[in-house]
Amino acid sequence: MVPLTPVSPSPAVMDPAVEPGGMMPPARIFTRRTVLSLMAVAVILALALWRAPIDWGDAWSRIRHANPGLYLAAIVVYYSSFLVRTWRWKLLLRNAGEDRATMALLPILMVSFFVNCVVPAKMGDIYRAYLARLRQRVVAALALGTIIAERLLDLVVLMTLLLVAGAAVFHDRAPSVLIPYVVVGVAICAAGIGAIAVMRAGRGQRLLRLLPEAVFHRYESFRMGTVDSFTNLKVLLPLTVLVWAMEGGRLGLVVYALGDGSSLGVAQLLLIALVAALLTTVPFLPGGLGLVEAGMVGVLVSVGGLGRSAALSIALLDRSISYGTVVAVGAIVFAVLHVRVPRAADGMVSGVAR
Repeated sequence: MVPLTPVSPSPAVMDPAVEPGGMMPPARIFTRRTVLSLMAVAVILALALWRAPIDWGDAWSRIRHANPGLYLAAIVVYYSSFLVRTWRWKLLLRNAGEDRATMALLPILMVSFFVNCVVPAKMGDIYRAYLARLRQRVVAALALGTIIAERLLDLVVLMTLLLVAGAAVFHDRAPSVLIPYVVVGVAICAAGIGAIAVMRAGRGQRLLRLLPEAVFHRYESFRMGTVDSFTNLKVLLPLTVLVWAMEGGRLGLVVYALGDGSSLGVAQLLLIALVAALLTTVPFLPGGLGLVEAGMVGVLVSVGGLGRSAALSIALLDRSISYGTVVAVGAIVFAVLHVRVPRAADGMVSGVAR
């Protein structure tokens, strides 16, 4: 095994005003193509919902009569999970040699969720690395490596909990609707773990050194950010489990707010929440818009035995938190964050990125 020896990047790579790192300023994310993509998704979703055999009047009546206290509690649980996520990212960065304050990282994380909700292809993750470099002076490639590590950690724990919850609910007979999710998720986990193992072993270093120096240094920063992040798993794993438990708790409060709490057990609620979270990882749709709602309705009907109207009311009310409030709150944080960025620094980075 080749030891991971620190590489001292050149000044051009370390300078936050010079290093391009492939990061995108705001003008490169919110383009005409983005708007057209959102409009296309909205039209497809509207047509699909219009053609669906659902009693819309009953679903809307259920939502209007939801318990407001439990709904607000679900919002509190959801946004509390952002604190846990931020603390975990802080630990990942610390493992990679970059110690930053939790509250300084929180708005960056929230903006990345907002961007993921309005732009396809998970651009929010790349944008988070850009903001980490611009506002916290973290090398962009290293920040991106910690984010990739975070995503893999999330997926591995998510799939483990999904299998456990599925075994508790179905024992030895899982419905066919869940099998594709499990197969794809396990395959991605295996590929991710394999990639980390290759990077940790330092394979291909001689070939990589043939690349231009700046490219090689960026790869080394990315590799160190990804591989070094996985130290101290005894803290990272419980935090990740807590994140997904809070996701299940949010959904449980939504279900109880709608008066359907007696229909679903703890394992079923966790299973449905994890399937919904897995669907948000699909990169072709912003925030999994449309796909998550359809998947939640399908799982609630097949797993929970609920009617379509009840399932739709749960899916829509839950997504009003995990998607709707993220867009609303995230837009405000995004605006405030960029108003506070010095014009000169932002212009320099934007000019280099172009």
